[in-house]
Amino acid sequence: MRANRLSICYVHPGRDLVPGSSYSRQVLGLARVLAAQADVTLAFRRVLAPVAGEPFEVVGLEPATRHERPDGAASQRALGRFVEERCSRVSVVLEGGWSLSGKLTAWCAQRGIAAVPIVDLVPPGGWLVPIEAGRAWLASSGRHLRRAPVVIAGSEELKSAIVARWGVDPDRIVAVGPGVDRVRLYPQDQAPARQRLGLKPEHRVLLAGGVLDRARDLTPILEAVQRVGDPLLRLHVIGDGPERSELERLAGSGAAVTFHGLVPEDLIPTYIASADLCVAVEQAGATPDDPQGQAAFSVRECLAAGRPVAVAGDATSHRLVRHLVSGFLVEHDLLAWVRFLQRDCPSRNTLRMMGQAATATPLEDVDQQAAAYLAVAQRARHTAAAAAR
Repeated sequence: MRANRLSICYVHPGRDLVPGSSYSRQVLGLARVLAAQADVTLAFRRVLAPVAGEPFEVVGLEPATRHERPDGAASQRALGRFVEERCSRVSVVLEGGWSLSGKLTAWCAQRGIAAVPIVDLVPPGGWLVPIEAGRAWLASSGRHLRRAPVVIAGSEELKSAIVARWGVDPDRIVAVGPGVDRVRLYPQDQAPARQRLGLKPEHRVLLAGGVLDRARDLTPILEAVQRVGDPLLRLHVIGDGPERSELERLAGSGAAVTFHGLVPEDLIPTYIASADLCVAVEQAGATPDDPQGQAAFSVRECLAAGRPVAVAGDATSHRLVRHLVSGFLVEHDLLAWVRFLQRDCPSRNTLRMMGQAATATPLEDVDQQAAAYLAVAQRARHTAAAAAR
């Protein structure tokens, strides 16, 4: 650690570092940019694969062999030990979103450590949680966040929700959206991407990469691909989730649908480049959070890589995709998908032109996200120093 250089510990108590997952890739990309101006340590609940050759340190709060807890978070004992042993040695702690938002920041404040909570998700079931545990979660987070000198919200909408639900002073909330790592995600030619993956150049390729769970059920898309009877149509699914085995059973052994699981980081841009159209399911009531790291890519990444996106389900939740310009809004049922694939989906050449329009989507760059995080970190550092005087 260099003298007078900002040091940051970015802690994710409710997240594992999962190779091939969109969330892990987002955090690693952000840390690379932050590391150009600060000494950075990333702490995940568990590190499920080694990370080498990076300009920052990666540590796990718990061993990779430890089974996941029912609440999906690291044990408070492990987190408390980490605060005592590691956080006291850094300038600022960034607290990633988890089920006890603000608690780590409160622990740090008790020890005179500057810290910033990052709220990038809403509670399960939205802001009205019917179970007692959920109410306790909301009350605890509200108390901690109201006391935090500064809070980062993942969007302007989330900032407004935090103010409305928890009564946090809006002047102490900074909205910083997720950034796209354009060094790794940019428009690439389709032909070499398909050659690398062994995909045929004449196929119409749909690519899905979300969490494979009931809330974002791929069944209507899967069945539609099989029903339309197009011998050149292929659905490739990357990512993981609790419903994967059932979806694979429904797909059978035919060539129309292929499941790849989570794939290596360097292949994500290649898979996106190989596609004619990416698919995202945005069902109402499904939390956008992915604590298990099972989503392989995000809509933002597809748009940045120059591929149109078909958003299914609660399409109004995804304002990034412009219907018939950079993608499509499709009702999420079998008949709607069959109609789309048979009649409404344009030619591959038109999809390529829509991909060019997708690259014009206004997206935050990871450099912009990092700059905003650094500014907030310095603000928290100065506030803590003033309080200590």
